[in-house]
Amino acid sequence: MAVWIQAQQLQGDALHQMQSLYGQHFPIEVRHYLSQWIESQLWDAIDLENPQEEFKAKRLLDSLIQELQNKAEHQVGEDGFLLKIKLGHYASQLKSTYDRCPLELVRCIKHILYTEQRLVREATNSSSPVGGMMDSMSQKYQQINQAFEELRLLTQDTENDLRKLQHNQEYFIIQYQESLRIQAQLTSLATLPPADRQLREPALLNKRATVEAWLTREANTLQKYRLVRTCTL
Repeated sequence: MAVWIQAQQLQGDALHQMQSLYGQHFPIEVRHYLSQWIESQLWDAIDLENPQEEFKAKRLLDSLIQELQNKAEHQVGEDGFLLKIKLGHYASQLKSTYDRCPLELVRCIKHILYTEQRLVREATNSSSPVGGMMDSMSQKYQQINQAFEELRLLTQDTENDLRKLQHNQEYFIIQYQESLRIQAQLTSLATLPPADRQLREPALLNKRATVEAWLTREANTLQKYRLVRTCTL
């Protein structure tokens, strides 16, 4: 019998443990609607400690996303419309989460399948002396997995902040160069007749004020960001 069918029959604490396996990192709806496909894949054939296996993991990720999109496209009716939107959202969410680290998707699904199999096995043979030891190991693994997920999200946030800062830095340089260009134009006005200088000077002064105000604001923002990151590290 498929593991997912048996997992849905769990009760009490075992059911709660099974449900706690899922979340934004891997929605339970994905497990439900792609149960046959998920259980038919050779997840154990991928060595998580070998970076060269990332290509295989990426293919599994792409296949998973394609299966979700295919499932979404075949939904009809009012309820099907809502499910179609939800499955499409999950496809985008999983791609965003694991596209740069597909091995973590494999790690996540292997942990889910292992834990489900253990819970089902314990439910059918609660007197097994190995059950307590396996349960303790699973809890420790889950704690490690949760800590890793928190670190991954923190790293992702830091990378997003870094990209934003790099973009702002590039724009800062452009604006600074613009400020220098305006200053050079203002200096050159001294060689013009007073009438021409009075005609062109106000516009340049207003433009310089706008650029310098932006530069000052961005410099303050960057300084505040550095202080915040220093306090949080």
